[in-house]
Amino acid sequence: GGDTVFTYAGLITLTPEGRETLDKAPEYLEKFKHLIEEEGGVLEDTFALMGPWDFLALVKYPDNAAAFRAVAKSGKLEVIKTETFPVEKVDVFIKSLV
Repeated sequence: GGDTVFTYAGLITLTPEGRETLDKAPEYLEKFKHLIEEEGGVLEDTFALMGPWDFLALVKYPDNAAAFRAVAKSGKLEVIKTETFPVEKVDVFIKSLV
């Protein structure tokens, strides 16, 4: 029923503006979390990364429309860029193949 949620991985990079004001990263994270919650989502966890991305956010949304709205709103923050992908547990993925 209505209790289905979908998990998404958000790969986040700081923009030049975000890098210049890195000391405000906790504030950006709080704004990002608020945008997610406005769309009925839950920020499950956030990780710092080494490599081409700066952070990984694991987020649950009720549907794709909510995820799209939150991603669009996050672009207005101007301090981060996100690439968002739906993710699924491997066992669920394997069951879907048989």
